[in-house]
Amino acid sequence: MNITERKNVMTLTAFSTAVMLFFALVFTLDNINQPAGEIIRWSSKIGDYVKLEKPQSVEYHGVFSFDGINDTLVFQKVIATRMDIFINGKYITTFGDGTGNLWPNAITLRIPNEILKKDGKNIIKLRIYGIVGVGIYGKPYLTTLHNAKVIADTINVFRNSISFVGIGVSAMILYLLLIALESAREIERRVYLNIIIASVFMILSLLQFVYRESSGSSVVYLIFEQFARTSPMFVLTFLTFAIIELTSFQAHFKNGFKTFTVLLPTTLTSIMIYSTKIKFIHILAEVADIYAVILLALIVFIVARYRVVEFVFPVTFMFLTGLQTFYVLMAKRVSELTIHYGRIVFLVYFGMTTLGKLKELSEKHENLKKENLMDHLTGVMNRKAIDMIPRGGTLVLMDLDGFKLINDKYGHIEGDKLLKKFAGIISSNIRTGDYFIRLGGDEFCIVFKTVEQKDIPKVMERLYNECRNQIGIGFSYGYGPFDNFDTAYDIADKMMYEKKNLIYKSQKR
Repeated sequence: MNITERKNVMTLTAFSTAVMLFFALVFTLDNINQPAGEIIRWSSKIGDYVKLEKPQSVEYHGVFSFDGINDTLVFQKVIATRMDIFINGKYITTFGDGTGNLWPNAITLRIPNEILKKDGKNIIKLRIYGIVGVGIYGKPYLTTLHNAKVIADTINVFRNSISFVGIGVSAMILYLLLIALESAREIERRVYLNIIIASVFMILSLLQFVYRESSGSSVVYLIFEQFARTSPMFVLTFLTFAIIELTSFQAHFKNGFKTFTVLLPTTLTSIMIYSTKIKFIHILAEVADIYAVILLALIVFIVARYRVVEFVFPVTFMFLTGLQTFYVLMAKRVSELTIHYGRIVFLVYFGMTTLGKLKELSEKHENLKKENLMDHLTGVMNRKAIDMIPRGGTLVLMDLDGFKLINDKYGHIEGDKLLKKFAGIISSNIRTGDYFIRLGGDEFCIVFKTVEQKDIPKVMERLYNECRNQIGIGFSYGYGPFDNFDTAYDIADKMMYEKKNLIYKSQKR
């Protein structure tokens, strides 16, 4: 299989995986929101999202039967800031205070049995309040208290907890990318900076998903709502910039267009924040949604056109979740939104990719460090390693006896073999806390950290005997305290010279 065929297989696999994951997500969300008990029958349609031009309330009326067992109401999703519940004409309770989101959590309520009618219809009235819009998703129903808790917990994991995960992942990616910036190349720096900015806006866009129940201020709630509508534009804008940096498409990406893609969401956000008319906010939000879909399409085009195989999976998944969210918003439905799943998957993927790049970079640096500090012939450290060894301990200078004669008689190839064998013997007979270094030629040194200076002669005698026994050649040595290399070297060299002189004189006699 050639490179092109392999790329085609990888692309098809990534695309298919993304499509299957998307439909599995939609199926799961639909499944956990399916009614599991007595369904309430409403006099009006409750699945539509009602846009509001000013803060107000909307009422829903319904009827249900009570079988004596299922006495707990389950609301899969309520888009509102407050909800009052009345059963058979009696006020039961209120959720929210009108200044925060109710919808991130499923709502459950156990109804007092004494107000329920076993024989006949029970009447329920909901009065829900909203600032921007209201709506009820799914088919509210009655089940047992135990089932209601299990179902609500499951819904909250998929809808609410995932947002906390997204915030945590975005923060983790910020941290990783800030680390990566220091050692990244220029192109990588631009990519990382774009993803950093996208991650910041990702966190802002997800805050509305977890900012619920009550804020104490409708103004603060409205600001969060506005950021939730506009932040995705910034997320997708800077994700687009990051993808463009990775391809040759950047040659067609003029500065004017780049300025426009940043200026538009900035302008929309500014207008939305300073606007007091909620109707105007709805219009701007629709423009923002259309703009986001266009950016998603651009990202898909770039990935497909330039065959950026590694991004096929996250981009395809994000595009599908974007289309689903766009449809829900344009159709004014109260269905589950999936775009935040798409953004989270993309950022998780990019974070893992970045982590892999950091690991690869670290390994390259480590290999380069080893390469620079390694003596290619013997495999031990070279002279450059001296500067990296902490001071303290004892430096032992070593010089092979008669090595020059061996080189002259048998040649450099045999001499190199001898040096390798010598290095292997010494390396295998010293502790891991000590350092063995080739200074050049047949001159070596050991920096002992685990041996007291008074024990050096005994240790060196053992090493000398090992060398004599295995390769038939010994060495001369000298040593000194390793507080300063030059000083230690001079002391050791002087001692070694004196020993060689003694050996030479004894042999001459």
